[in-house]
Amino acid sequence: MKITKVEIYPLHIDYKPDRIFYVSYGPITRLENVVVKVHTDEDIVGLGEAAAVFPFGESQDSAVGFLKRVSAKLVGMDPRNITQILDQLDIIAGNLGAKTAIDFALYDILGKASGQPVYRLLGGLRKQRVPIHITVPIKKPEEMAQEAKMRVEEGFKTIEMKVGKVGGSVDNDLEIARVREVRDAIGYGITLVVDANIGWSARTAINIIKRIEQFDVMVEQPTRSINGLAEVRKSVAATIIADESCATPEDVIEIIQKQAADMISVKPAKMGGLNKSGRIIAIAESAGMIYRYDGMEQTRLACTASLHLAMATAKDVCGGFSQFTRQGQDLVKTGGIVLDNGIARLENIDTPGLGVELDEHLLGAPVVVQ
Repeated sequence: MKITKVEIYPLHIDYKPDRIFYVSYGPITRLENVVVKVHTDEDIVGLGEAAAVFPFGESQDSAVGFLKRVSAKLVGMDPRNITQILDQLDIIAGNLGAKTAIDFALYDILGKASGQPVYRLLGGLRKQRVPIHITVPIKKPEEMAQEAKMRVEEGFKTIEMKVGKVGGSVDNDLEIARVREVRDAIGYGITLVVDANIGWSARTAINIIKRIEQFDVMVEQPTRSINGLAEVRKSVAATIIADESCATPEDVIEIIQKQAADMISVKPAKMGGLNKSGRIIAIAESAGMIYRYDGMEQTRLACTASLHLAMATAKDVCGGFSQFTRQGQDLVKTGGIVLDNGIARLENIDTPGLGVELDEHLLGAPVVVQ
């Protein structure tokens, strides 16, 4: 089997007006990702998606540029030789979101060629139904509380709430009010993750976390660097989760060595895909580091790919594959991830590959490399 061409599709999908996503670095009103189709000489096509989010150093334009450059080198290669192809991609540093698109597509091809769903290629089924969290964006405290309560009523057992402010002053009392009102609204039987998305300084993080620990929270990426996380973690009692600081196997090793976090967030879409995420999970498990799953701003395609990994490796910590519910249009026409009362599952657990069919009308005209 040989790769014959790669099609690259810049994707633009507006968010639902009532689901605009406010986070520490501003509002997200539109999805601007990249979809790839990797074609083979056996008429098998693999699908992938790059979530090129600017805080992680990528954009839609940079992802398209990278994919155009590397795709010419992939033509003629056997798509089943995944590590060989990923090594070729890694000649160029960074670009992990763009590399993820190729990784997802290769696993989709391998699954389709072998007649197996991707989770079986990743070690087989550990969990058929994966509990997930849903995220409440930054709003007024009472508005966040109202939305969090609604999500719990929908069946979610874990709520992630956004806080923080990148590039501006933080109102500590307002942040604490947000956490207090959300916890009061959802009660203490629900897991609550407070995610600052690098939106606090280490000093601010320590001050705020000491005041919100009483609300039984976990805190995700309270400050920017691994050293900053280590400073925060040694100063507070709450569980600290590394996200933006955790994108590569080397990052995980440094986090473990510096005791900078209690948990890491595994996001295949920021880590280079399923293969690299599997390596990161192996390191974490070997070191006794807890991990949880999450996603970037991504469609149901990338959410489905991430779910396959979770189904093969998930233990007891919730995942986060609900991002596609904020989008005004669904890229996936049939198949893939389905949400039921806070639980993620595949529409058809036995469909080979990723198990999705795309709505071609949303893709537009591709950039073709052959």
